[in-house]
Amino acid sequence: MDALVGPCADEVAPGGDFPIRDRDGQWTYGFSVVVDDLGQDVDLVIRGRDLLHATAAQIRLGRLLGRKVPARFAHHPLVRRPDGRKLSKADGDTSVRELRTAGRTAAELIGAAAAAVGSIDTPRPIDAHDVAGLFAR
Repeated sequence: MDALVGPCADEVAPGGDFPIRDRDGQWTYGFSVVVDDLGQDVDLVIRGRDLLHATAAQIRLGRLLGRKVPARFAHHPLVRRPDGRKLSKADGDTSVRELRTAGRTAAELIGAAAAAVGSIDTPRPIDAHDVAGLFAR
């Protein structure tokens, strides 16, 4: 059950298990996030809908690594630039760290992000303790 998408079901590995290392020997994103979440006891994963397809395989891998109860997931619509492309640090878009250094408060950024993905109509400061209310279905 995804907190934003609703009920989800998918084949775990229709094309085979995902790799844990890339061709250069580096740990892959899919493997790393499962290990990190397990090691840090993460119980709520919030990420873009472009990663929804990977969730079933990551839940399975977590179980294989000893996770008894899978984390809860909330896949939000992607935050996009005015031209429709998704925002990305890899493309040089402004990071949260840069916005905080420039004086924006955490509450302002949470509210701006919630508005950007349609969780609220207009940006307004939202305290970090109130974020869970954005995901109520």
